[in-house]
Amino acid sequence: MTTCAVIGFPGESTPGDWRTLLTPAVARVLTEAGFTVIAEPGIATGIDCPDVVLQADGVHFTGASEVWSAPLVLRYKCTDPDDLARLAPGQSIGALFHAEGDPRLLTALATTAVTAYSYEFLADDGRFPLGVPGGQIAGIQAVLHGAQALQSPAGRGVLFGGVTGAEPARVVVIGSGNVGSAAARTAAALGATVTVLTRSEASFESYVPRAPDGVHVGFNTPGMLRSCLAQADLVIGAILVSTIDTPPMITRADLAVMKAGAVIVDATCGYGDGYLPTAGPVQSPGDPPRMVDGVLHVKLDTLPALVPQTASQAYTANAAAYLVRLAGVALHGSHDPVITSACIARDGTLMHPVCQQHAAYYGILA
Repeated sequence: MTTCAVIGFPGESTPGDWRTLLTPAVARVLTEAGFTVIAEPGIATGIDCPDVVLQADGVHFTGASEVWSAPLVLRYKCTDPDDLARLAPGQSIGALFHAEGDPRLLTALATTAVTAYSYEFLADDGRFPLGVPGGQIAGIQAVLHGAQALQSPAGRGVLFGGVTGAEPARVVVIGSGNVGSAAARTAAALGATVTVLTRSEASFESYVPRAPDGVHVGFNTPGMLRSCLAQADLVIGAILVSTIDTPPMITRADLAVMKAGAVIVDATCGYGDGYLPTAGPVQSPGDPPRMVDGVLHVKLDTLPALVPQTASQAYTANAAAYLVRLAGVALHGSHDPVITSACIARDGTLMHPVCQQHAAYYGILA
């Protein structure tokens, strides 16, 4: 085994999260690129992929300590600061961190001498390709959760599908990116009347040719938003970025114009006041919608985790080529600006502007 070319895949540490980054397709593409892949036993059993299948594609199974000692560690998510303590200075790790909203995780990144890459920040030609599958899943799931909430005892009692003699559900989607586009497509396919509000004239012009038949598209102004809120049965927030200084998109005053029993689903779950301060803290799967001023709120940031097989297949199919490039940078010193764009920490220094902004807000020395 050539130590410098080893990639370790530890199991996920979030309880109940069965997603994995190590699928047979990823194993094949990494081994074919000349890397040695080691993993903890049972890493993919949550998606009905036994170890013997991964072994056939070149994966070597070993204990957790050896996996965490690999020069490059790759996993689906890294949300536990204690995991970073398992790494030594000079190691690299790639994962979905979303560290900007977590002071403990930011502190760990700023005090360990590891190099960390966060997939959601990887930018390629002005786009964020590793956010596509998760965004699409979140958009679809947001509609399904919203449709269910509308049927709850406290909801408006509106059925999504078109029924002869009854008006269809009215859905407003705020945002036209990966999440918003998937939400609009799903809601329209289920028979709802859908309006998508874009954040700018440029995004309006980009989305209109891609909008499903019958979907109305508008530019998100305060007046347009309030008018749409007053008519909506379901509102889905799908804004791309919500940082600690992002102004609220919907305030408590806005709830006053909405129908009793209407539903708002926050599908992107930003930070601070962000998009939806009235929703309160993030909910757990299975929690009932939170009622505020007669409007039901659903705020889930784990929507893709509810469908681990779909999420793992879609995510890795999209990410495999980038993982090979990441390994080239981390293990062979390749020059790759696309991969570098995802670097959030190096040698105890926070590298990404969004992480730096949040660290300053939380008073974390970075």
